[in-house]
Amino acid sequence: MHKHWLAVAGLLLMTGCTSLPQTSRTAVIHDVKFEATLAPADLTVHVGDEIRWVNHRTLPVLIDIPGLNAEMLSCDRGFTGMMGGVTELKELDPSKSASLCFSKPIVISYNARMRSADPGGMKIEPGTIRVVGPAQ
Repeated sequence: MHKHWLAVAGLLLMTGCTSLPQTSRTAVIHDVKFEATLAPADLTVHVGDEIRWVNHRTLPVLIDIPGLNAEMLSCDRGFTGMMGGVTELKELDPSKSASLCFSKPIVISYNARMRSADPGGMKIEPGTIRVVGPAQ
């Protein structure tokens, strides 16, 4: 019985990874932190670098990346939606993170929607990720 569950788990893990393009990661990780503000709001990375959004706040943060799709990515840690595809919206609970790696040069604009005590209760911080060619 135990071997059966291990085989099923292994198959599910392999199946979950097959939808992304087969490109390599560079092992370079860039943290984007949600604290009082989004930092850094403007980030330049290389193809294959990992961008990790980390919520250091006490409230959830909603990351909105319009147009995000699996064809752009070489890794996805946390942006997979309920139906198995990549989602444009990711809610990050306090002390949690989610990551993406991009497979080709691209400029991505996104918004971080952070609950706040400010009038209106929501602070929106724009961010930009510039993905340039592979590191030399």
